[in-house]
Amino acid sequence: MTTYKIGIDVGGTFTDLFLWSSEGAVDTFKTLSTPGDPSNGVLQGLRSIADSLGMEPGQFAGQVTTIVHGTTVTTNATLVRGGAKTALLTTEGVRDALEMRRGIRERQYDNRFENVPPLVPRYLRVGVKGRLDHAGQVVEPLDLDDVREAAQHFASEDVEAVAVCFMNAFANPEHEAQAAQILAEHLPDAYLSVSSEVLPTVRFYNRVSTTALNSYVGPILRSYVESLTEKLASLGFGGTLLIMQSNGGVALPSVILERPATTLLSGPAGGPGGAAAYAGEDCILVDMGGTSFDASLVKGGEAAMYAESEIDRLRIALPMLAITTIGAGGGSVGWIDEGGLLRMGPESAGADPGPACYGRGGSRPACTDANVVLGYLDPTSFAGGE
Repeated sequence: MTTYKIGIDVGGTFTDLFLWSSEGAVDTFKTLSTPGDPSNGVLQGLRSIADSLGMEPGQFAGQVTTIVHGTTVTTNATLVRGGAKTALLTTEGVRDALEMRRGIRERQYDNRFENVPPLVPRYLRVGVKGRLDHAGQVVEPLDLDDVREAAQHFASEDVEAVAVCFMNAFANPEHEAQAAQILAEHLPDAYLSVSSEVLPTVRFYNRVSTTALNSYVGPILRSYVESLTEKLASLGFGGTLLIMQSNGGVALPSVILERPATTLLSGPAGGPGGAAAYAGEDCILVDMGGTSFDASLVKGGEAAMYAESEIDRLRIALPMLAITTIGAGGGSVGWIDEGGLLRMGPESAGADPGPACYGRGGSRPACTDANVVLGYLDPTSFAGGE
């Protein structure tokens, strides 16, 4: 019996699938993404493959042994600021570290330069009493009443996710564990990230920013992965599902859901390895999707890695491929700023309604519309004429 392995990349606009059979045949497929529930686009793509093979979807799914899935769900949620309503519980006196960042002016001589807004607004950043020293020794016990009061405040604001990050918690997770238990009792449905689990390392700003990002994208990734695994199972898939991580590796869904921030560059993470195999030792890879534009460098046959990086100027200190991402893709909407200059993105027309040229009700001009008008894209042949 022929078996199959599938690579799937879910972007903000298109869902791309790569099919490999045990007989050595390969093929590619493309379908529109479904932003309301990206798993529907995946299922539609699998049905398209089954149709091309003359098989029923259930029969085909039963012969698939492995699915490797790269997703831009968390990437796009961050770029367009579409993540969860997130709160931060931290040590008293440092709640503004998320906004102060590293204290470095990124453009030293630009008096009009604006800092990136933090993912957690100030009214949802709460400091509590309790302090550890650099070695993890308790200087001041954690005030559990402060934590309960903060939890009640978060509950009254209907937050969807909470990040917990205390000073020096990398050396002793006890205070964070106590706080997490109380938060879980008061907010049973909220996604909870604890810095001593997400990133137990020195450098407070890196840790608090990464933990906040982890919480910010956690609910949207959890919803997506749960929906996808359920639908794959109902279709008859009984193989192994692996999710691409930002470092180019893969992990099981159960692992990914504990650290969703590891998928912030999941979508483009497979690109550098493929580019190295296809183009040789030295090359520049660019990947333009519907929402984002990604660029990376392969040198000596290996893609560069970062121990820490940024996504749309938000610091993340998890290992990842050296991929630079900006909010400018084929669906990026053009607009005129207050100075009368043309700007593109980061808002995207997405797949629904998509750019105006899709004829699906979109009315705002997107990058793809410009490419069609200029003749760079031929509507009769692009994506098989679909």
